[in-house]
Amino acid sequence: MEESALFSTNRPGFAHIAFEVDDVRESLKRVLEYGGSMVGELVTVDNPNHDNKRAVFVCARDIEGHIIELQSWENL
Repeated sequence: MEESALFSTNRPGFAHIAFEVDDVRESLKRVLEYGGSMVGELVTVDNPNHDNKRAVFVCARDIEGHIIELQSWENL
């Protein structure tokens, strides 16, 4: 399979999978250390009207090209 098809989201299977982790930055660091890559940027969003939580999340690719979302939630 050519590389552009490997990294396409328009292919059979799931588009992405999300994981709630304790520390998004540390988890992303490990993904990158094991050969993954970034997709976009790390984002922090305060949600005072949604249970008064802060969301931290980032998307990355694992070594097989799957998009994974890493996320954590903490109280403001």
